[in-house]
Amino acid sequence: MKKTNLVLLLLILTLSLFSAPLTLLAEQGDVAATVNGVAISREDFYKVLEAQYGQQTLQEMIQDELIRQRAEALGVAIDDDEFAEMYELIIEQLGGPQGLEMLLAQNNATEDVFIQQLKWNMLLGDMARAEVEVEEGAVEAFFEEYRSYYDEPETVEVSHVLVETEEEAKELLAQLQAGADLSSIAMEHSKDPGTAAQGGYLGAVPRGYTVIEFEEMAFSLGVGEYGMTESSYGWHIITVHSKNEGKEAVFEEIAAEVERDYRGTRALDLQSYLYKLEQEADITVEWTAK
Repeated sequence: MKKTNLVLLLLILTLSLFSAPLTLLAEQGDVAATVNGVAISREDFYKVLEAQYGQQTLQEMIQDELIRQRAEALGVAIDDDEFAEMYELIIEQLGGPQGLEMLLAQNNATEDVFIQQLKWNMLLGDMARAEVEVEEGAVEAFFEEYRSYYDEPETVEVSHVLVETEEEAKELLAQLQAGADLSSIAMEHSKDPGTAAQGGYLGAVPRGYTVIEFEEMAFSLGVGEYGMTESSYGWHIITVHSKNEGKEAVFEEIAAEVERDYRGTRALDLQSYLYKLEQEADITVEWTAK
């Protein structure tokens, strides 16, 4: 994590502002701990903190100030809605709140520190992209080169039940066509570990995402219909919830998104960009560890 504990930072700031002699601190009862009647003064405590973490903390403070200044000059700031959306996606990728808790425990961090680090990374990334010079026509040329990436593909939203034998597949298919609950059957019978717990739901899939036998059956079915096919994994009972015919991307409708992507492919990585800021700045360090 980039950020030092806030308490530590405040302690070092306090030390840099006040240099009261030890006798005065002792007279004020300024003791950090007592061991078998022997006092450890706060001043000694601060000195150890400063010696061990002072350089790192000062470096982080310098970086934060560089970023603040350049972000203000560029007019770049974190959008709260954009961050909320990103954070939701990250938690989803981690496997939900439990996955986040596990990550935080492994790194001995709090969620507040995690959020702070994410915002710092997002801000730095936005700044690096903002520094990229964009020549006239470059973004549209980039769009044409990667048009297939922006086209909305044809998809089918499907659920399935995977079983080992044709006999079982036919039996379950008959039950489903007679009105049985797909989710219950999938959770009880499906051998697909990735979808059984979700009641067989696979989501919206484009062509090329699944094995060919599955794909051909899924795309041939109408909405609400059931079908059965065999693949190397076993026998699939498939149903289609919805279909999306796909759509060719129109540059004018997504120009801002394309420009962001264009800048991202040409921007410096975060560490290189931060190094660039440090090299360009006029920085004078007056502090030295005691």
